[in-house]
Amino acid sequence: MKPLCLLLGSVALVLCGFAQQNCSASSAANEGGAQLQAELHSLAALAQKITNAPSHEEKARGWLELNRRAKKFGEEMNASFPDTSIQGDTISPAEAQRLAHTATSYGVRIDFCESAGNWAADNQGYIKYLELWPNGPEADEATWMGPIGNASFCGDSEGSAEELKEFIAQRKQFLQKFPNSRFAEQAKQDITEAQAQLQEAISSGR
Repeated sequence: MKPLCLLLGSVALVLCGFAQQNCSASSAANEGGAQLQAELHSLAALAQKITNAPSHEEKARGWLELNRRAKKFGEEMNASFPDTSIQGDTISPAEAQRLAHTATSYGVRIDFCESAGNWAADNQGYIKYLELWPNGPEADEATWMGPIGNASFCGDSEGSAEELKEFIAQRKQFLQKFPNSRFAEQAKQDITEAQAQLQEAISSGR
C-alpha cells in the first residue's frame, strides 16, 4: 500500500508542476496581449493627435512620435509571438497578423520580415516628419531613420559594390548636413566598415 501512496503522490506532484507551467505560460501570454493592446491605444491616440494638429510642425512631431511607438510595438510583437511563421501572404498565428494590420492602419507599417525572421515597423512617420518640417529640430533623427533607412522594415542588401558605394555616400551626406547629430559616430563607423567591405567586394569581383 505504501508504494502505491508514494506513486500517487509523485503523480500529483508532476501534475501540479504541469499546472503551474501552464498557468505561467497563460499569464505571460495574457500580459503580452495586454501590453500590445496598450500600445495599440497609444498608436490610435497619436494618429488622432496628428489629424487634429493645428500646424505642420505639430503634425510632424506627431508623426515622429508615432514612428517611435510603432518601433516599440514591433518589439512587443516579437516578444509576444516569438514563433511567427509566414507562407505566401499568410502569417501565423492569425492573431499576430490581425494586430499588425490594426497597428498599420494608424499610419506606420508593421509587418513580419521573412528574411530577418522578426516583426518590425517601417519608417513612414520619419519620412512624413521631413515632408512637413524638413529643417525641424529632430530632422537628423528623421533623416537617419527615414531616407537613410535605419528604420526601414526589411532590408534586402546583397552587399554588392554599387550598394556599398551608395551606402557610404548616404552617410557622408548625412554627416555633412548633421555633423553634430547623436547619430554622427554611428555614421562614421558605418562608413569605415562599409569601405572595408567595398575593398573586399572589388577584390572578389562582386
